[in-house]
Amino acid sequence: MHLANHEVRHLHHHPLLFQDLVTFVAQLQCKLLDIHALLDYIEFVHLLLKTPPSHPLHVNDNWMGCFTKSMEVCEALYFAGVPVWLVHSEAYISPTMNVVHSVRLSYPDEIIRAMYMKNSVTKPFPSI
Repeated sequence: MHLANHEVRHLHHHPLLFQDLVTFVAQLQCKLLDIHALLDYIEFVHLLLKTPPSHPLHVNDNWMGCFTKSMEVCEALYFAGVPVWLVHSEAYISPTMNVVHSVRLSYPDEIIRAMYMKNSVTKPFPSI
């Protein structure tokens, strides 16, 4: 909550343009989502990682989950019921591993830039 209060104090002391307000709201949302994720981790996942179940739990569909390059972390989170994506080259994945979906990495540049473009030109925010 201290981080959210800091953002609100920053808003009170500085006059803002619309782009600055968009940035502020995005930063506040990010901090609040971080807090929510940490609370969920403490309440649900931490104990399951300390004392892993003998079989995988049902995946919580409300969680985004995480991305990892570590096989050990992937397995621990899988057994705890956390959605997990193992980021590995196909050559390094064991043939005995249960892969639900293989995906290619993509970047959402057109989604992010689209809302800030005018006449096909991206208008960057001014420096603060």
